[in-house]
Amino acid sequence: MKQTTARTTSSKVIQVDNYKKGELFEEYIIALFNKEFFKLMEWRKSTTFENGLITGDLWNPDIEMDLVFTGRSRYRFAVECKWRKKFKDGKISWARDEQILAYQMFQDQRRIPVFVAIGIGGTPDNPERLFLTPLNNIYMHNELHESDLIPYKRKPTSRFYYDFIQLKLF
Repeated sequence: MKQTTARTTSSKVIQVDNYKKGELFEEYIIALFNKEFFKLMEWRKSTTFENGLITGDLWNPDIEMDLVFTGRSRYRFAVECKWRKKFKDGKISWARDEQILAYQMFQDQRRIPVFVAIGIGGTPDNPERLFLTPLNNIYMHNELHESDLIPYKRKPTSRFYYDFIQLKLF
């Protein structure tokens, strides 16, 4: 009986720790958007309770942003945030098949582009490497090789720029 309780407690600690890492990475990504030009429309943060349960919207991208100009023009897009400690055997698992399908459905139904920000190494609030890709470029794989991500590498401290004509986030 004690052994089962120990496993459950350990599992809760791991879940809360992973939740916190995810939240720190999301905060880091949000901070890369200049508040003068971007407005945070939705942040789907999970909630943790004292009993270790975590609730949240796991089926939609973490963040929805609007690029806002002085006029009425607003351009919405979403960002799914993933941080991993390191590549294992040259690859990472970034999402389960059903999550990827949900992100695609979100993009198609809402008619807004979804991007995936992947941080590797360092800490969630200060990753060593950062990759940013449109969902359309990686939706067919739940595991990504490091070499597949090289074209999407960006400087981890550079602010984001959104090209609303090409629908690209840089």
